[in-house]
This record gives sequence, C-alpha cells and structure tokens, in this order.
Amino acid sequence: MTDGGGSALRGVVSRRLPDPPPTPPVPGMTPRRVLVVSADIGGGHDATGRALQERILELWPGSTVRWLDTLDVMGPGVGAAFRRVYVTNVELTPWLYEFFFRSLWRYPWLARASKAFTGAWAGRRLGPRIEAFDPDLVISTYPLGSAGLAWLRRHRGLGVPIGAWVSDFAPHPFWVYPQLDLNLVVHPQAVPLADAAAPGAPIAVCPPPVLKRFRPGDQAAARHRFGLDASRYVVVVACGSFGFGAVEEAVRGLATLAGPVQVVVVCGHNRQLVDRLSRLGAPADRLMVLGWVDDMPALLRAADLLVTNAGGATALEAWATGTPMLMYRPIAAHGAANAALMTACGLTETSQDLPDLLRRVRLAAQRASSPRPHQGLDGGGCLAEFGLLALAASTPPPSTPAPPAPSSTPVLAVRTSPAVGAGPGTTDSRRRRPRRPPSWPLRAQDAFFLHVQSPTVAQQIGAVIELDPLPDGRPVERDEIIDLLARRLPAITTLRRRLSERGRWRRPGWVVDPCVDPADHVDEHHLPAGSGRSAADSAIDLFWSRPLPMHRPLWQMLLVTGLPGGRTRLAIKLHHSLGDGLSVIGTVQRLFDPAPGADVHGEPPGPTRRPRIQHPGSALLGAARAGTRHTLGAMRGLARLAVAGRAPRTPVNRPLRTPGRVFVATTLPSEELRRTARANSVHVSELVCALLADALGSTYRPTAAPTGLRAMFAVSMDPRNRSRTHGNWTGAIALDLPVGPLPPLRRLAEVSDRLRSSVASGQPIAATLVMRAMGALPAPVHGALARRVYSRRFLNVIVSYLSERSPRPQRLAGAPVRAVTPVVALADGVPIGVGVLRWGDTTNVGILLDETLAHTASEFVAALHAAFAEMVRNHDDPAPGDGG
Repeated sequence: MTDGGGSALRGVVSRRLPDPPPTPPVPGMTPRRVLVVSADIGGGHDATGRALQERILELWPGSTVRWLDTLDVMGPGVGAAFRRVYVTNVELTPWLYEFFFRSLWRYPWLARASKAFTGAWAGRRLGPRIEAFDPDLVISTYPLGSAGLAWLRRHRGLGVPIGAWVSDFAPHPFWVYPQLDLNLVVHPQAVPLADAAAPGAPIAVCPPPVLKRFRPGDQAAARHRFGLDASRYVVVVACGSFGFGAVEEAVRGLATLAGPVQVVVVCGHNRQLVDRLSRLGAPADRLMVLGWVDDMPALLRAADLLVTNAGGATALEAWATGTPMLMYRPIAAHGAANAALMTACGLTETSQDLPDLLRRVRLAAQRASSPRPHQGLDGGGCLAEFGLLALAASTPPPSTPAPPAPSSTPVLAVRTSPAVGAGPGTTDSRRRRPRRPPSWPLRAQDAFFLHVQSPTVAQQIGAVIELDPLPDGRPVERDEIIDLLARRLPAITTLRRRLSERGRWRRPGWVVDPCVDPADHVDEHHLPAGSGRSAADSAIDLFWSRPLPMHRPLWQMLLVTGLPGGRTRLAIKLHHSLGDGLSVIGTVQRLFDPAPGADVHGEPPGPTRRPRIQHPGSALLGAARAGTRHTLGAMRGLARLAVAGRAPRTPVNRPLRTPGRVFVATTLPSEELRRTARANSVHVSELVCALLADALGSTYRPTAAPTGLRAMFAVSMDPRNRSRTHGNWTGAIALDLPVGPLPPLRRLAEVSDRLRSSVASGQPIAATLVMRAMGALPAPVHGALARRVYSRRFLNVIVSYLSERSPRPQRLAGAPVRAVTPVVALADGVPIGVGVLRWGDTTNVGILLDETLAHTASEFVAALHAAFAEMVRNHDDPAPGDGG
C-alpha cells in the first residue's frame, strides 16, 4: 500500500482507537463466536466476509462463524425486492441511482434520516438473530447491516466489539457509523471520505480483505490452467457476479483489436450475457467467454490487464494479485466514486468511451514487456490481520456502570446510576426524567426465571465437572482456573452479562460488563486430609444452597480440592435467566480445550451464493405458508395445554421452606442404553424418562396416592442448532409419568406414546408461545403469572435430557475432563429436579433435591439402577437401527 496520507492516518487512528496488542490475548487458543452480517446482493459483500472468516479461523482455530443475510432477515421478500431495485437502477435508471447517491453527500439530513430509518428496520430484525447466536465479535460487510448494528448499539447497548469492513474502495455515508468500534477502509486516501461521511467515527486502514489465494504468482502456470496463449496480451473483462454495465460494448470493441490480444470475459451468473457474447463467433484465441469462475485468483494472475467497472471486490482482488486495472464506464454512484478515488491514488485509469478504451489497451499491450506494477498492501498506518486483532481488543463503551454490591440484594432490585449527572445546566428531574443508558431487554423466556426466583427457590442451573490430575500428577489449582477464565472471558459474553433495571413496568435488561474479575467468581474448598467423599458432597450441597449475588454477572464456581488421586471437582452455576441446559453446556464447553493430538476443526468457508433476482411475491408466499403451518401447530398445542389441568397433588410437593439443597450424581452406560432403546424402537430420552418414572414410583409413591407424577420435560425447539451459549430456547412438555406398578416394557411404551403425542400436538411450540405472550404484559403482571404457573400447581418434578454424542477428549486448565453432570433448578413446591447428560460412553444423571428429601437420595439412585437392570433383562436381542 502506498505511504501517501500515512502520517495523517496515524493521527486519526491514535485519536480514536486504543493501541492494539501485537498478538491476540491467547494466540491461536481462544476460539471465538463470530457473526458475519452480509447480504446477497452482488458478490462483493460475501467475498469480503469469506476473507475475514479465513483469517478468523487462522487467528482463533476452532472458532464458530455464523452468517446472516441482512436483507433476508429484514423480512420476507425484502431481499428479492432490494436486488431487483438495485439491478434496475444500475441497468435502466442510473441517473436516479446517481441522484440519490449524490444527495446523501449534499444533504446531511437526508443521510441521517435514511440511516436512521434503515438502521431501525434492520436492527429490530437482526436483534433476535444476534441474541440467538450470542457472538463475542460481530463484523459487517454490508451497509444496511452496519446501520442495524449501530442502532442496536445505540438503543440496546449491544456490548460486543462491532466492526464494519468497507468492501468499496471509496466509502459513502451508508458505510460508516460512529456507534461501531471500528470502520475499516482499504487505503489512507479513503479516510477523509469516511470521516466526512460520519464525523467522529473510529476509522482505520487495513489491507484489502481478500482471500489469501489472491496474491502474485506464476503467470505461465496460470495461463496453462485456463488454456490461454502464453504469447498473447491477455485482457480479462470482469464486472462482478451480476455482469452488468457496458460489458458487451467493451468486449465487442476489444475483440476487434489487431495484434496479439486475447480477451477473456467473465460474465458471473449472467447467463443472458454469456449467450449473447458466445454468438459473436470470435475465435477462441481472440475471445474466451466464461460464466462463473471458481478459480478467480489464477485467472487474475494469468491476466495482463483487468477491465472492470465497479471498484468493489473484483478490483480489490486484482490489486492484491498485482494485476493492472482499467475502469471502463464505471457504473453509477458507488462505481463512479470508487473509480475516481482509485484513479487519484494511481491504482487504475478510467476510460469513459470505447475509442479511449481501445487506445489505452493498445498502449498497454505495447508495454507488455515492462514489469507489472504492484504496490504493496501493507503501507504505513495499516492494521495487521485486516484489523481483526484491533477489533477483538477494543472495549465497547459501557452501557451502565456496575452498581455497588448491596448487603442484601433483592432478586429484581438491580439499580444503576442515572445516565445524566447533576451539575450546572442539568435539566430538573421534575420536568424531564433522565434517560436510562441502553441495555438489551431480556427475552420473555429469560425474564420468566427472574420472576419465579424467591429467597428459598434460587433459579440456578449448571454442571459438576470431575477432573483428573494434570499430566504432572498434581491437582489443578484455583489460580489456574482463574488464569483460564481471565483469558477466555473476553470471548464469552454469557459470563460477562449483568442485569440492568429498565423501569418498574418493563423487563430488566442485559449489559455486557467489559471488566469482570474472575477471582470474584471462583471459590475453593480444600478437603482436610483423610476426608471422605461425603465431605466433598457436603461442599457441593452448600454451594447449590447459596443463591447467586444479583449485582454482578450471574455465575459462580467452586473448586473442591483434596480428593484422592489428585482429582478435583469443579461446580459451575449460572442463573437460569442466562440460559437453559443447552446454553449452559455450550458455555462450559467454551472453557474446555481439546486434548493434545485432537483435531480442531473450524467452520467451512462462507456462503457461495447465486444472486437471486426472484419476484418478491414468491418469498412472501413461502413465508405465509410457513407461518400458517406454525400457527396451526401452536393452536393444537394450546388446546392440549388447556385440557391438561393441574398436576396430581402429592405429599412430596410441599412449599420449600429453606434454600437448602442436596445434590447426588450417578451414571448409566450409554451403549447399553442405546441397545435397549433400539430393541424397543424408542429414543434414549424416552427410555430415560421411563426409568425415572419407575425410580420415582419406587422411592416416593408409598407416601403418595396418585399413580402418576407430572414432569416438566424440556424439548429442544431447534435440534439442529447445538451451539447455543445464551438464552432459554427449549420448549416444555407436561409429561405425565406412570409411576404406579407396571411391567417395565408397558411403562416404556406409555411414556414413549405420551411424549411423542405431546410433541406431535405442538405442545412445545404452544408453551413457548404462552411464555412470550406473558412477557408482553407489564413486568409485575408477568411475574405474578410466572410464579403461579411454574409451581406445584402444574408440575411435580423437573426433568431435562441433553445429549453430547461423541465429545472429543477435553481438558480444562490442562486437567483431563472425566465427567460432566448437569444440574437443574427446582420450582416452588417442586423438590425434585433431574438432569441427564449423555456424554460419550456414560450418561451422567444429576439429581437435585430439597434438603427435606435428603434421606431419599441414595434410595432414589438405587431405584434408578434397579429399574435399568430390570429393563435390560426384559428386552429382546437388539434390532438393527439406532434408537438414540
């Protein structure tokens, strides 16, 4: 990259950005969750995203990269409509496109209004998708996506680093936003334009974001790859994936040039252009017509000259490859702006008519023996690694200051400092209420578990992890856990969320705390020498009996050391409002490292999509059909819930008088469970529910008259998405467990039929719909309904089943992970909670009991194993297939 403007750029960057670290916080060892916000409108935005994804997976191996198409997210038919309008403007009404583009620069109020409108539209639609994925880094390669992210930062306090990469050479007002942490352009001369587009925005320069394959190389080998004549002057005409503009005019003229000139035209996905140019009948040594080209890096290396018209991704790729460029009749608006700035920077020439184009190509062909110009890409002031390290190291502005730790913090009494301080000129609070800093509203499903918490029923879930000794034989220590957390917390936003009040009548919000001290969240209990297993169990019981402090991020750890053989036990609990069982396990797994020698696979490359110029009505019709199916399923589920009635009354389900809890863990063999399930044509989860029904009946039925107990059984609403790390996304089924005396196979059949019938009737969808509807009510009303529903009135026991089929050998702070046992929360008057996690060769069962049932813990575990043994004896030889 040229040095022009480098000193000025350094002033701009140092004025707005913290000094980036020379290396990542943990080089190559801290996987990230990265969201790429792009759009399928031309190929440039996705091309930039793919280049960034390639570099992300090199910097942070094993990272999860998710893509969002902004236009498709904005609503049914929006993407198709925008693509049609874009193509129509460029091809048929370029004057209108140019008028709007110039007006954005001429009238700042128009730019502000347009960005505010599209930002609110895109931001509201992007919000739920961002919330579902829970990224720790968000990158945008599309202007409307950047507008939506800026709106989310301004109105909801989106607290993770956000960067926008300008895939045009010349930024325009829709590209740059002060609310983002970093706006990246590809040349120092583009910085003043970006600054004028959004004064005060953090702007920096990075090398052109293109795949590593776009680099100078062997021209002769590249020509052989495409069957091109090594003795000819090769002109490649490429005008993006749409292939529009004056392409046909340029090709017709270039094909008439005398001398050793060979023209290669890349039409992208424009099949009509391919057909028209193929009918020219020019010989192959003069004209080669191609559609979509997968190996564009080789073709650019083979070329002596690129003729293009937009200055977007194709031009940046040619620049990185070292291929000279010539702009011919640039397309309106952004194309003309890109061409003008690239010409001013000496990176291209611009031609506006055919004779001038032919003259320039003749002169270039005559100079073909001279060295190819190639300006460096890493000039002064450039950020390394496309600016990804600088973005990851940036600290988003805090939405609210952390409140002081109260002596006794009520569940929802989370206070924050006002946004407006007192002083001269401050508006009288009696006349104008200070505006609260932005925070991300809790989803109704998440706020539900804040409302149902009480002093004796803490809503905290998590896991107990058994750790083997370190390779040197010693146990893992608290300082090593803290050091691990200090490295990982910047990339795990779930563990940096704290509550923020949004008003009495509104649900609380989340803010992401930029600075969390892990030492405040990790306790240690060292067992005295000679202590038995009961001492470790007592420490775990006490840990689960203490509610989480609500004034800081809602999680806590306890490391139990002093166990025989150098083993340790790590208990992790999170508030249920942070997530369900899937989210908790997903968060815990982000603390794990693969064992030495295990493969670390990243995500595949980003989307390679064909432009879809379809009619907007077809997208609307498809959305309407899907909505109708969803509505019918919800109606069936609501009818099923309406007739379910109350849960059976039992002496076991009494109000919980104290927060005391007892935790017990046991295991079942996964392979034996699978064989038994296959033999009876059921799923493993159905078999587990039948075993629990048997054990519950054996343990508690002597004191209970009913022959059934109602379990709240969690069901994943998206089984394909196993990467949740935040939020409650599971539905629920009211499953009546037959606990009376029954033959094991009959009990299994009844459980399977009831479970499948509930799922098929749409009950999980209906339960989720009810929770969302409750969340639309004022917060006090929402809380009252939640506490009434989530109690012994409608359930007797809570059951959760999770599956991690083939986990790789894992380590935590260097210690091998032996077992992970889930822990579920109880409810008002519901003293039994069972979490089941299928983890490789073992299925780990975690049972949390109210302390009044402590005397039944060992009996319950024994009954569970007895039920499993009897079930194994009763099944026939396993049949082919997989019941798991």
